Amino acid sequence: MTGRAARCAAAAALLAAGLIASAQQGGRAGQVPPTIQEAPDRGAIERHTLGSEFGLHVAEVQQRLKLQTSQQAAWDLYAQRVQALMLDQLRGVPRGPDNEDALHQINRRVDLVRNRLAAMEDIADAASQLYAVLSPEQRKVADDLLPTTVPALYSGLPEFPRAPIVIRKKGP
Repeated sequence: MTGRAARCAAAAALLAAGLIASAQQGGRAGQVPPTIQEAPDRGAIERHTLGSEFGLHVAEVQQRLKLQTSQQAAWDLYAQRVQALMLDQLRGVPRGPDNEDALHQINRRVDLVRNRLAAMEDIADAASQLYAVLSPEQRKVADDLLPTTVPALYSGLPEFPRAPIVIRKKGP
């Protein structure tokens, strides 16, 4: 992977984590989220922007691969799968009921990761099919750029309580 591609992948992963955490908290940490009348949904705008940038990156990789018509179906399947996973991760972690106990909350996250792992396995299968139809020159490009199109598997940041946690010491 080239230095530029590695930096792009790392930046995208960090940005995605920050955006998802911000969306889960309803805005920036420590700030009161604005009302709908005051400002648009900032998290939705950021998620849309990140999703658009990711889509542009995937399209740039497609161009750099210089695909032939016979290779397009394999690329389309691959691109659809990586974009679906990215969009799923941008949605964040769905909230459960307010009275949900700890075990159900943890199991909900485990189920989410299982589903996303299955999506990653689908991406790996599609990448294998794509790689099989690439020429040796295209494979060199793919070796550098294709990994940058795979979103890091992400289950979301934990939701922290709004009030500070107080731990009291026992004894004197």
